[in-house]
Amino acid sequence: MELRTIIADDEAPAREELRFLISSYPEIKLVGEAASGAQAVRLAESLLPDVIFLDIKMWDLNGFEAAKSIFQKGINPFIVFATAYDEYAIKAFEINAVDYILKPFSKKRLDKTVSRIIDLFKSNENHFEMYKFIEYVETMNKSQNIKIPVWKNNRIYLLNPSDINYFEAVEKGSKVMASQGEYETNCCLSELEDKLKDYNFFRAHKSFLVNMDKVIEIVPWFNGTYILSLKDYEKNEVPVSRRCAKKLREHLEI
Repeated sequence: MELRTIIADDEAPAREELRFLISSYPEIKLVGEAASGAQAVRLAESLLPDVIFLDIKMWDLNGFEAAKSIFQKGINPFIVFATAYDEYAIKAFEINAVDYILKPFSKKRLDKTVSRIIDLFKSNENHFEMYKFIEYVETMNKSQNIKIPVWKNNRIYLLNPSDINYFEAVEKGSKVMASQGEYETNCCLSELEDKLKDYNFFRAHKSFLVNMDKVIEIVPWFNGTYILSLKDYEKNEVPVSRRCAKKLREHLEI
């Protein structure tokens, strides 16, 4: 048996170390290396590997995004995540379909990973449960780690998405209305909308991006528009443009 394998990591020393370690396993045949998440997806399409050793934090797509993209293309390799996360956080990774290796890599730990993959391969374990796993861990990872850098009084603060009420477009970026007060960011609303696509933010107007978890009341306004009232905030009204009103109704199913 020979398992066709790809290594994906944006750090060359990590790829080199892993390449050296897996070369000692006769069951593993290294067929490609990727220096980014997008390149890993392309290699998976062209080489159809049995196994991918996939770094989690890469400069373009993270490991979760790359894995989801690979599965969505109908390619179903075993995924082994490489990560520097601590042992407590890593417990979430332990399900039957996948495995992880902690950086710096350990030959003893890799022995267990390779043995596990071989057993799963022989048993023809169904890979499709990985979808649920990837979505769960990706959501957990983002909710724990994403921060929005903002400015106030020449200092940078890092806000959780849950602390932000809404963003308002201004001449050089966006104004940030948060539970802690007003801030500024150099990001435009389209950039923020993309960054927060996995959270409950809604583009209510060309000049407003609002956290729907903060909305307590939707007030019909003139010409089919709305006003959103937000809880626990002094400046608590956000307009919904006529163009965005239809999307709001669809979003809320009203």
